[in-house]
Amino acid sequence: MKNLRNILVIIFVVLSVLIINSCTSGDEYLKFTKGGAISYTGKIDSLKLFPGRNRLEVQGLIISDPKVTELRIYWNNKKDSVTVPITRTSGIDAVSKIIDNLEENIYNFEFRTFDAKGNSSIAVTASAEVYGDRYISSLINRPILNNVLIGSELTVNFINLNADSGALGTEIEYTNSSDQLKTVFTDISKGSVVISDFKSGSTYRYTTLYKPVTKSIDTFYAAYKDVRPVPTPVLLNAKQPFSYASYDGGRWGVIANWTTNAAAKNHNGYGGYDGGCCGKANNATVNFESGWGAPAITNGKLYQSVTAEPATYQLKVVVFESNHLESDPGGFYIIVAKGDVELPDVESVSTATDVLKYKRVLSNGIGRTEYILEFTIDQTTPITVGISTSQPDWGRFCTISSFEIVVK
Repeated sequence: MKNLRNILVIIFVVLSVLIINSCTSGDEYLKFTKGGAISYTGKIDSLKLFPGRNRLEVQGLIISDPKVTELRIYWNNKKDSVTVPITRTSGIDAVSKIIDNLEENIYNFEFRTFDAKGNSSIAVTASAEVYGDRYISSLINRPILNNVLIGSELTVNFINLNADSGALGTEIEYTNSSDQLKTVFTDISKGSVVISDFKSGSTYRYTTLYKPVTKSIDTFYAAYKDVRPVPTPVLLNAKQPFSYASYDGGRWGVIANWTTNAAAKNHNGYGGYDGGCCGKANNATVNFESGWGAPAITNGKLYQSVTAEPATYQLKVVVFESNHLESDPGGFYIIVAKGDVELPDVESVSTATDVLKYKRVLSNGIGRTEYILEFTIDQTTPITVGISTSQPDWGRFCTISSFEIVVK
C-alpha cells in the first residue's frame, strides 16, 4: 500500500506541472529579454595598449561584425569613459584612440563595442600603467667619466648605464665654433662621443632619454645638467716615439719641446732622448742613464710648462723600465710645480713651495708602471711638469714611454 501511495503522489506532481505549462504563453520568457533574443555585437580584437606621459594609446581591430558603430572605453570603475566612432567597411577595420589627461597610475580598462540599436559586445579588459612627473623625477643622467677638451675638439666619456633601466642614450646640446646651437645624440651602447666644433670657453647641457617600456609612445627626459668642460693642458712631444731637437746620430739626443738642463746631457752633450740601439727612432723613449761609461748625473732636469684652468688634474707618467733603488743616493723624481719655473733640485723636491706633487720612481722589475700625480689648481696659472734626477755612475736608468695630463 505504501508503494502505491508514493506512485500516486509522483503522478499527481507530474500532471500538475503539465497543466501549469499549458496555461503559460510560449513567449513568456521574452519578458526577461525585453521582447527579443539577446543580441551581442562583435568584440574588439587584437587589443594593444601603449602607455605614455599622462596618456595612453589604444589599438585594436574590428573583424567580424558589420553592425558595429562605436567603441566605448571605461576606466575608474566606469566613472570615466570615452567613445570612439567606428565606420565599418567590408573588411577588417583598425581602431586607434589616444586617451589624454590621465593621472600617473595603473589603470584597468573595459572595452565594449556597440551597434546603432545600443546592443553591446561582451567586455574585453586590459591593464596598463601611465607615467608622469613621479616617474620623471626618478630618472638620472648617465654619469660622465670625464671631458677632454683640446682646442675645439671635445670628447665626452661616459660611465656605463644598464640598458634595462629603459635608458636610450644621451643628448648633448652645445654651441659650436660658429655660435650655432647644435644637438648630438649618443646611443646608450656607446662609451663616448666626439664633438669636433665645440666653442672654446662655452658650456654644454645634457640629458638622458628613457622609455619606461619599449612600447611607450613617449620618450622621457632626465633633468638637464650644465657642464663647462675644462680645457685639457696638452704636453707637446709627450709619448713614444719621442722626437729630438738634436741627435748624436747613434743613440742619444735632446728631446724636442722640452727644456733639458746641462746636467742631464751626460752623453757628450746629449741626454734625455734615447733612440735605442742603432738609432731606432720609432722606439725612442725618454731616458736618463748613468754608468756603463757615462758619468753620474747630478740634478739633471727635463721639464715643460703649460697653462691650467681651475680644476683637479692627474699627471700620468708611464715608466717602461727602471732600476733605481731606494738606497741609492739622490733619486729619480716626477714633479708637478706651480708656475713657469725650473724644477727644484733633487734635495729640495720635498720642501720647495712651488711643488704641487711629486713621486719618486724606483725599480719596477716587471716593467711598465703608471705613476699618477693628482693635483688641484684654484686659478688659471702655468704649471711645470717633468723630472729631476741625481743618480750614481754605477749603472742606473729610467725609460719613460709617455706623459699625459688629464682633467679628473
